[in-house]
Amino acid sequence: MLPAPFPLNETERLQALRAGFCAYAPREERFDRITRTARRLLHVPIALISIIEQDEQWFRSVQGLEVAHTPRDISFCGHVVAMNQSFCIQDALNDPDFSDNPLVTGPPGIRAYLGWPLEIAPGIAVGSLCVIDTMPRTFDREDYAALSDLASIAAAELKINAMSSLQNKLLMQLSALQRQGALDPLTGCWNIRGFRQLLTLGVEDARKQGTDLALCHLHVDNLTEVANAAGYANHDAVTLMLAQVLRRRLPDHGALARLGPQDFCAIVPSPSALDLEQELARLTFPSVTVDLPSAKLKLDMALKVQVAWLAEFGPGATPDSLWAHVLAASRAGVR
Repeated sequence: MLPAPFPLNETERLQALRAGFCAYAPREERFDRITRTARRLLHVPIALISIIEQDEQWFRSVQGLEVAHTPRDISFCGHVVAMNQSFCIQDALNDPDFSDNPLVTGPPGIRAYLGWPLEIAPGIAVGSLCVIDTMPRTFDREDYAALSDLASIAAAELKINAMSSLQNKLLMQLSALQRQGALDPLTGCWNIRGFRQLLTLGVEDARKQGTDLALCHLHVDNLTEVANAAGYANHDAVTLMLAQVLRRRLPDHGALARLGPQDFCAIVPSPSALDLEQELARLTFPSVTVDLPSAKLKLDMALKVQVAWLAEFGPGATPDSLWAHVLAASRAGVR
C-alpha cells in the first residue's frame, strides 16, 4: 500500500486549517448541500468533504458513509492534498499502490475515486472534495468539470466564517482534541458535552445582552418502526440523513445537538420570541421525510417537539435548570 505522503508545506498547512476551524467543527448545511450535489451529479454512492489533519482525515460533510474520520495514512484524499491537484483512480483493486488499502479490501470497498483539492490560500490545500464508487468506472470530462466547480464552492465556504457566533465562541475556547470530543461521531452534530457547553455560553450571552434563547427538543417518535417496516436495517444511515434534514431546517444562528438515539435539541439565540416565530415553525414542523436515494426509499417519521424560551424560566434560570428541562423532555419522549 502507498501511504498518503506529507506535503512540503505541512506545518504551514496545519496552522492554516486549524486557524480556520476546518476540522473538528460541527457539520453544516452549506457543506452538506455540496456533497449531496456531487453525489447526484456524478451518480456515485459516496461523496465527502475531507479535511486532512495531522493523523487523520476528518469528514466535514459526508454522504453514503456512517463514519466521521479515517486514518490519514490510508486516505485517498491525503494524496490529493500532498499533490495539491486532482487525483483519479478508475479501479483501485487493479492499482498496485491501492489494491491492498484497507478502504479497498474492507468497508467502504472503494473501487473508483475522484478527488479535488480544497485550497484556502495559494498553495495551501486543507482537504478534498471527493466522490467514490464501489464499482470500477471512468470519470469523463463533464465529471471533472462538475467536481472542479463544486470544489471551488467548497473551498470558498471554508474561507468564510459563517458559523453562528455561539458556536464560534465555543470553538475558540476548546482545543482541537476537546472539539473532537464535543461532537457526535455519527451525525457531526454537537453531543451532550458540547450541548451543555453551548447552553452555558448561550445563557451567559442572553443575560449580558438582554436577549432570549430558544431550546427546541426534537424526539423522533418512530424511527425504528418506520425503518423496519420499510425493510431498511441500517438505522445509522437513517439517523445520519435525519440530522441533515434538521440542519436544513435550522435557523442560521442556531446550533444542533444529538442527545440520544432518537433525540436532538437545537439552541437558537433570539432578540425575542417574535423574531424567530417563522423560522422555528420550519424547524419544529411535526413530521420529517428522510430520503435514502441509494435504497430508493423515502421514510416519513413523526416528531415530538417541545420549545422552551429562557425568558419563561425567569431571571433565576441557570444552565443546569434548562438542562434538567431538556432531560425531562428527552425522558418523556421515549415513554
